Amino acid sequence: MSAQRFDVRVAVGAADGPRSSQWHFWSRKSDVYAAVSQMGGIQKFSFHSPNICRYAFTKEHGTPSTMQNRAMHEWHRDEAPPMGANRCVRVLRIGFATDLLSTALKPSRSNPTWIAPAAAGGSTVIDIAFTRDTEASVIAALAGDALHVAHRMIAYRRLSNSEAFCITSWHADQGDKVLRMPASAKHKDDLVVFPEDLTQSGRPVRLSLFSNPKDGDFMRVWEMGAFWHPPLSDTEWESISHPYRRERSAQETHTAKSESQTL
Repeated sequence: MSAQRFDVRVAVGAADGPRSSQWHFWSRKSDVYAAVSQMGGIQKFSFHSPNICRYAFTKEHGTPSTMQNRAMHEWHRDEAPPMGANRCVRVLRIGFATDLLSTALKPSRSNPTWIAPAAAGGSTVIDIAFTRDTEASVIAALAGDALHVAHRMIAYRRLSNSEAFCITSWHADQGDKVLRMPASAKHKDDLVVFPEDLTQSGRPVRLSLFSNPKDGDFMRVWEMGAFWHPPLSDTEWESISHPYRRERSAQETHTAKSESQTL
């Protein structure tokens, strides 16, 4: 592929069914950018050559009065390995729990590349990485990947600095979260993230949680659907969420043991 500007939009789910937010990925020369659509023009990820990674407010939005500059987080990635190494440098991973996809989102004005979600109880993961290997060799490596289910190429672009970046997706068998933000002076209801849509709302709110990567690491983002619920007491929330937390804890322990046996 040429090193011309790249521009693609991606979403998990289907236009007429449960779905995630749209994510926008684009490039200019050797720099790559990513943003969730509803935050376009406000916040974005920037991956600048040779190794600077930033999650920051955009120039259009400006620097908030409480910050010294626009960057909320900045770190440095490793250099992509030489061609033929069959390796990449991941910079961003986004997880979408299937049970937390939304049906109450506004119709999109654009037509993204739709990624089929994982089975109920699982999650779809999107990875953004830099490599020097060819598109064909990356696709071949994905096809032979025994650790990640349904690992496939979404997009690949050769950049002007001889690196390439690729967008891939795969399915994980876990991914649900439970979360409650209590009502406040600004919001009369609790904001709840839960596998069961307790108010049959369609989860109209999309939330994102972010990791805090150090140099050589990658940013992890968890996007999930939430709904408003009449205020719950701590005791009520504990009663609702505890059985799920206990089940999830057992699953995570089993997964950790399984992964340790494969090292």
